[in-house]
Amino acid sequence: MNSQQSRRSAFTLIEMLVVIAIIAILAGFLLTAMSSSSQKAKTTKCVSFLRQIGTACIQYAGENDGMLPVTSHQRRSGQQSWTLALQKYTAGTITFRCPADEDKARVYTYLLNDFLTPSPAGAPDLDFSRLSRLESPGQTLMFAEASKEYANADHFHFSELRGQQVPPGTLEGQIAVKRHLGSANYLFADAHVETLSWEQAQARLREPGSRLIDPTAEIAK
Repeated sequence: MNSQQSRRSAFTLIEMLVVIAIIAILAGFLLTAMSSSSQKAKTTKCVSFLRQIGTACIQYAGENDGMLPVTSHQRRSGQQSWTLALQKYTAGTITFRCPADEDKARVYTYLLNDFLTPSPAGAPDLDFSRLSRLESPGQTLMFAEASKEYANADHFHFSELRGQQVPPGTLEGQIAVKRHLGSANYLFADAHVETLSWEQAQARLREPGSRLIDPTAEIAK
């Protein structure tokens, strides 16, 4: 083989750079796909955890005259917070943390909508803690994922907005509305779970007479 043939069969610097660039692009696609797959797996696990909580809540209500579990605010009256009360219905295996939660030190990712508690702060005359008070439990949020900034609580604080349209900023300040690829998982009072994009959640809030957060429209009959 002469020197001219050798030069023709060897990679030039430009050709090598092109090959390296192609490999880098393909690796980027692969990493993106793997990341997306991992996020979807975490979303699926989160949905499963919320369904487990929903099933436990229904079982709890069945043994407690239709009453849903309460929060730490009701401990003063001798009741257990839902974080303890639900354990017996899942043999102690219930999980309260979303695998995608950015706050690794937080004990509870999932928090209870305070509208579904007896005499919530800001609306002490309300009591939607019994399933029988909810005409459309499938429309009202029971549990959702706490935002990264909303910590040290086992429930949300929405009841002060009773009778008002909940501002999107208030929802976003407490709920991790984009944790799962721009969406979040929501457990409703009939125990079904939905994954809603932030746009879909805002659309639910804007619906006339929306009961996504506030079920009090059912009082006016």
